[in-house]
Amino acid sequence: MVTAALLAGCATSPIPSNQADPVPAARLTGYQMKPKVGFGTLVVTRDTGFTGAACNTLVYIDGKQSAEIGSGETAKFYLPAGERIIGVNSTTLCGGGLKERSFVMDAGATKKYRISIDTSMSMDLSPTAF
Repeated sequence: MVTAALLAGCATSPIPSNQADPVPAARLTGYQMKPKVGFGTLVVTRDTGFTGAACNTLVYIDGKQSAEIGSGETAKFYLPAGERIIGVNSTTLCGGGLKERSFVMDAGATKKYRISIDTSMSMDLSPTAF
């Protein structure tokens, strides 16, 4: 039981996007320009915590690498309205394995996703209120 409690303490924890550090501009490579019409904002925030902190996470939007996010960082992307696919993968062996999610971006909407890594180094991508 003590071991389970210790392991649970090693998983990452969500951080509100407005409290996370912004991803440096040099690691933002896509969807940084606001389209002239019909776009929404995607906010992707990586959890804080020790698990996987040594490795950055690659963010893909519609198959295009769009950012490299570190622990406790957040990034905003300006996407045309319509169905989109967001994916994440590790830059190295930390929490590797591509994870993808489909969502519909509505014009004027903001969608928030969080990147988490559990104690078995499995990465996940999920909608969040944070």
